[in-house]
This record gives sequence, structure tokens and C-alpha cells, in this order.
Amino acid sequence: MTTTDKPTTETSTNSGTDDGGRISAATDRVRDTASAARTRAADAYTSARERTSSAYSSARETASRATERTVEGINSNPEAAILGGLALGAILAAVLPKSQRETEALGGVGRRIADTARDAARAAREAGLGQLEEAGLTKEGARQKLSDIASRAGEAAKSSASAAAQTVKGSAQQ
Repeated sequence: MTTTDKPTTETSTNSGTDDGGRISAATDRVRDTASAARTRAADAYTSARERTSSAYSSARETASRATERTVEGINSNPEAAILGGLALGAILAAVLPKSQRETEALGGVGRRIADTARDAARAAREAGLGQLEEAGLTKEGARQKLSDIASRAGEAAKSSASAAAQTVKGSAQQ
């Protein structure tokens, strides 16, 4: 019986050692895999951060150049910029509807403001016409001058928009 018991004990001891070695090897593989995954994740994060930083920097530079070009356009023709701004404001005011809340909040005050603005515009028009007549300028001459200014404003707006578009295209291609 001792002979039979001995091989069984040896077999179970060898089997325990083999299982421990396999578990240790599996644990090492899991650690190695996890370490490699952490390294890849860190590399991906660093790469994404660098690309984001580069894109942000490029966008800031593009915006800065567009601002410079716009300022140059406005400085070279301020009348056109003012008229363009007024026209844009009028268009936005005409296009955007009044909200229910705005109507409720302003109510009669809004009407009074509009009436006062209308009266002020009439007074300004009459004063302007009086000044033009005193200066010897005709209505047709004034219309022509305003048309020229409006044309310049349109050209300045087109030039600014084109410069901004070119700057954006240039940065997008880089």
C-alpha cells in the first residue's frame, strides 16, 4: 500500500507545482497586457492632446489674421463700415420676430419707444434736408452720394467676408 500511496502523493505534488506555475505565467501575461494597454492609452491621450492644442493654436492664429484684415478694411473705409453695420442691424431687426415675452414685458413702452424713434427719425430727416438745402446740395446729389457710400459699404463687406473666407480656407488646408 505504501507503494500505491507514494506515486499518488508525488503526482498530486507535481500537479500542484504545475498549476502554480501556470497561474503565475497567466498572471504575468495579464500584467503585461494591462501595462501595454495603459501605455497605448497614454500615448493616444498625449497624441490627441497635441493635435487638439495644435488645432486650437491654428484657429486662434486664423481668427487673429481675420480680425486684422477686418480692422484694416474698416480703417480704410469707416463710412462704409458704419453704413454696413446699420444695414445689418436693420435687417436683423426686421427678420427677427418679437417674442411673446418681449411684447408682454414692454407692452405700451415698446410702442412709445417706436413712436419716439419714428419722430426722431423724421426730425433728423428734416434737419438733414435743411442742411443740404443750405449747402446748396440737391436731393439728387445727396442720393448719389448715399448710393456711393452704400456701394462702398457693400464692397467693404464683400472684401471682409472674402478675406475671412480665404483665411479660414488657408487654415483648413494646413
